[in-house]
Amino acid sequence: MTVFLRYRVTWAAYGLVGYFAYLETVLGPTMPFLRAEQGLSYTVASLHFSAFASGGVVIGLIGERVQAHWSRRATLWGGAAGMAAGVFVLTLAPAAPGTISGAFVMGLFGSLLLITTQSVLSDRHGVESVVAITESNVAASACAITASLAVALSAASGLGWRPAFAPPLVAVVLLAGSFRLESLDGTRDSAPARHQMTSGLPGRFWIYWGVLALGVSVEWCIAYWGADFLDNAVGMTRSGAAAALTAFFVAMLVGRIVASRLARVVPGATLLAASLSLALAGFPLLWLAPTPVAGMLGLSLAGLGVGSVYPLGVSLAVSSAPGRVERATARLALGAAGAILIAPFVLGALADVAGIAGAFGVVLPMLLIATTLTLLGRRSSTPNAEAG
Repeated sequence: MTVFLRYRVTWAAYGLVGYFAYLETVLGPTMPFLRAEQGLSYTVASLHFSAFASGGVVIGLIGERVQAHWSRRATLWGGAAGMAAGVFVLTLAPAAPGTISGAFVMGLFGSLLLITTQSVLSDRHGVESVVAITESNVAASACAITASLAVALSAASGLGWRPAFAPPLVAVVLLAGSFRLESLDGTRDSAPARHQMTSGLPGRFWIYWGVLALGVSVEWCIAYWGADFLDNAVGMTRSGAAAALTAFFVAMLVGRIVASRLARVVPGATLLAASLSLALAGFPLLWLAPTPVAGMLGLSLAGLGVGSVYPLGVSLAVSSAPGRVERATARLALGAAGAILIAPFVLGALADVAGIAGAFGVVLPMLLIATTLTLLGRRSSTPNAEAG
């Protein structure tokens, strides 16, 4: 087994992916408190998630052009700074229009940050990018756990939910102080930007794009609405449900750590199929849980399986489109953001009609379709017809 080398650029990317993941995740466990504070319905509350995702959709459409015209240092640290600005809008706004706008700014600049880290890791690590991207998502899971715990601790202390947004802002200042002068443009793929912007993406890329979009839908339906589900359908207290959601993120962390090790010796498509199978085994136990203990077990199994879907999907999709890293990462951002835009909103709207317990069942067909696409991707040994 070859030794996997981590450069200063690698560590910077890991830290910034963690920063993004914390701020993306923290919206979920804060939502029960924000709903109570502002008297929001499930549908209106879900607009925060949709606004965050809308920012990602914009970057998914224009991200390759932004990366072609600006240096990676500019898109990386500009994205980090813009996301922090969105946090201030979200936490200081007194009503839903302001908090929703803050979520949009966070999603816009955060997605620019994320696709830049993926491009950097893909170009710097080449064939070992599956390990680098999976490890970056280990950092993401660790920060997601911290976000969930921070909300629970902040609320339990009587300070409310807003102080939970402080840790990542401190962290990004420290990261900028340590890494902002690090050269990133030397990692850019050798293919000319013009070729990346005009050439299409192969069929196998779009198969894994679909898997990634569905996996993100599952992940964030649980992350955003899991606390409400545990509160209203399983019978936990509101603060207890926010803390219990930590089990999902811990399981995702464990799954990503295991996947990052196995990715060195096991084909990525095989790992992806195994991960989805595990999620399929765990989710019904969560959805139909007769007791909080059963719900926690199902939540943990689902997290263990779904945790690896995103990083494996990214690495498999990007490796299916050699020489088109910027275009591929932008389209993947579009798929992920579109999933976050649509899936939690649909679940929230269904919950207003059928209750959170019934609405949660929409996750199951997502897992089934993602598994089917993964099996199709494994059988596809060569890219199919290209489309852009």
